[in-house]
Amino acid sequence: RLANTLNVSFSSLDSETLLMALDLEGVCASSGSACMVGSVVASHVLLAMGLPMERASSAVRFSLGKQTSAAEIDDAAKATERIIERLIKSNSAYAVA
Repeated sequence: RLANTLNVSFSSLDSETLLMALDLEGVCASSGSACMVGSVVASHVLLAMGLPMERASSAVRFSLGKQTSAAEIDDAAKATERIIERLIKSNSAYAVA
């Protein structure tokens, strides 16, 4: 447990898609620990904690550094919210089709 790290999952959203969208918005995040960079499998730590595969596969990890400002955190949160809303809309459009 680290005070500078937040791990969240968004049901029914693929973390890889979310991470690409965050990157395009200038937000750095990952789907696992630093030792698992580049891996596309769900975090073994989250699975060991008892999370179902669906939740572990939709998990995104945000980390803060000493130089991270409150404004940067706010910008990242707003970008994440916009992206989640857009992805949910596009997912529901596919579900209807």
